[in-house]
Amino acid sequence: MNLVKMLAAQNDFDQQVIASHGIQWTDEEYFRNTLVALDVELSEFANEAQWFKVWKKDKQIDQDKLLEEYIDVLHFMLSIANQLNFKDHTKIHYNAIEKLRASGFEGGLNAVYLELKHDLLIMAEPDDGEPAFMSFTKSEYSFKSAWYLFFAIGMIGFDFTIEQIEALYFETRMIRES
Repeated sequence: MNLVKMLAAQNDFDQQVIASHGIQWTDEEYFRNTLVALDVELSEFANEAQWFKVWKKDKQIDQDKLLEEYIDVLHFMLSIANQLNFKDHTKIHYNAIEKLRASGFEGGLNAVYLELKHDLLIMAEPDDGEPAFMSFTKSEYSFKSAWYLFFAIGMIGFDFTIEQIEALYFETRMIRES
């Protein structure tokens, strides 16, 4: 997966959106908007995947739509990596993912999903007057953990391949730009 190319493409797209809509944000406003968008997209992905919908008997899951929702999340994960200059923390640790695949998700997809959200959005001790969640979300450790869990969910939970993820990322990027 060419993450350098993806990060650059995401940055270009984000800057085009800001310019074309005349958005004038502070860095903090931009970051908060991205977090909200990421949170919404994570929820849309979970809703499409339906793993938590234990009350439903007939779960018809459209794998193509599910992958699209996953890619929507990826757009905002890349945007956060760019905004926080965490590009060096976007490695995919294939060996760790395969090890986790062999042992399974402790607590199932619900536990992994909630941990991912925790790493991105949980409240922490206030730091320098910032809202508490902002200081935690901006930690390198939290981002690296969320990044790893995001790819683990896609690759283990839904058997998405790196090739599928990368191809659809660039395909949807082209559609969004038109």
